[in-house]
Amino acid sequence: MAREDAMRSAVVCPCHDVTRADIEDAIDHGHTDPETIKRATAVYMGACQGKFCSPLVQSILVERGVERVGEQRRPAARLPAAPVPLGALLAPAERARLASGESADDAPRPPRTCPGVDERDG
Repeated sequence: MAREDAMRSAVVCPCHDVTRADIEDAIDHGHTDPETIKRATAVYMGACQGKFCSPLVQSILVERGVERVGEQRRPAARLPAAPVPLGALLAPAERARLASGESADDAPRPPRTCPGVDERDG
């Protein structure tokens, strides 16, 4: 029983901390397609974009008899609706400062404080 518990607690997707038990529970609830497993558990959606978890999910699907060996289905990749330049994410004041040619070193910085400590010293 301890071995079975250890197997179920094995991490399949370290990016989102998804365990084998999470994948098996999703399958038990009818999510037998990689796309629906992705939506139910967030596997394939981490920084690795499924490079780590995809083979592990695939092996669980084969073990559970949902897919055949060698059948490698993956969820559809979804690109952003429109590319967003990084500058568009800046606050208007930051954007204006950069457009004026001011360097980041010239920008005023807030005083460094330690929450909870500086208020007492006050």
